[in-house]
Amino acid sequence: MTIPFLKTSRLVGRFVFLVLVLGTVNYSQTGTVTRVTIHAKSLENTVTKENPDREVSIYLPPGYTTNKTKRYPVIYFLHGIGDTDLAYTQGWSIPNSDEKVPFSSISTQMDEGIRRGKFGEMIVVLPNQRTKWFGSFYVNSSVTGNWEDFTVDELVGYIDKNYRTLATADQRGIAGHSMGGFGALAISMKHPDVFRVAYGLNPAIIDWAADLTINSPAFKTVLTAKSFQELGERAQKGDFYPAATVTVAQAFSPNPDKPPFYCDFPFELYNGELRPSEPAYTKWQAVSPINVVKKYRSNLLKLKGYRFDSGYEDEFLFIPYVSRRFSSELTNNGIPHVFEEYNGDHRNRLPGRNGRMITEVLPFFWDHFAD
Repeated sequence: MTIPFLKTSRLVGRFVFLVLVLGTVNYSQTGTVTRVTIHAKSLENTVTKENPDREVSIYLPPGYTTNKTKRYPVIYFLHGIGDTDLAYTQGWSIPNSDEKVPFSSISTQMDEGIRRGKFGEMIVVLPNQRTKWFGSFYVNSSVTGNWEDFTVDELVGYIDKNYRTLATADQRGIAGHSMGGFGALAISMKHPDVFRVAYGLNPAIIDWAADLTINSPAFKTVLTAKSFQELGERAQKGDFYPAATVTVAQAFSPNPDKPPFYCDFPFELYNGELRPSEPAYTKWQAVSPINVVKKYRSNLLKLKGYRFDSGYEDEFLFIPYVSRRFSSELTNNGIPHVFEEYNGDHRNRLPGRNGRMITEVLPFFWDHFAD
């Protein structure tokens, strides 16, 4: 079987890139993780009094300390709702135990993947973008702060200034899980001049479906709630959707003049039934990636790689549904992308020696950085 010239050229290019970046690294070595604090002007003086001093964890590969001239591609990894960067640096806990899931921290996954030749050396940056109420959704909000600006401008600028990066969009990628998956897909379609490769793991709130529709009990609950404490108590008992609704609304439909939640909700009660409420409903629609594919089509066509996935058994039922629809919308608009469904829930297949982070996510970036 003969290989077409184009494919052969790409393979040769990847091999040359691998040789240049890897050099003579000793793969028995391990990378290091450092945690710094960045002051974000874009997060100053927020209505919700968010802390503008943000922690950022940075994984530096094994060769970073031994070769003082080498520069590296960078992946920016965005955490999910309720998490911080520490979920990916300290590893995930085994339920009802103090033990950690093997190969669940970014350092063990990167070191293992490099050792096995799954991918080469890269820097991974993990910012803490949890707000006082669970998460930023990585968008600009008049209530919680301009998190998109922080990510695209201040964070990238700081990393490129202080670390030996390959400081071009072609060597810079963005990934994330759940809320972070939304952030990665949305930010990259708006800023291909900053991030040229994107991967959304189980991306949340791409659109309405299944357990996230007007029929969701969470909307009636949140519309009658009187305080954060009330929603927090429900969340501690396992009813997380009402609290998450406030998180999303503070991001998508903020209202600085509407305490105690400082947001408008996309639905309202009328004669005991829910109906769409403006302007919030339209604002949520406008933020949804599935509804802005045509708007950002030219940007999406500039990306080197655009991929997202979903587990068949995701406990957040809307995620598989809207991911399929998002893929269809991208296809209908001629946008190259990869969408994969797999046997797993919201995060159980991600960590581990043969987890998707090592076998799928990180290699995807490496392959596209090499193109």
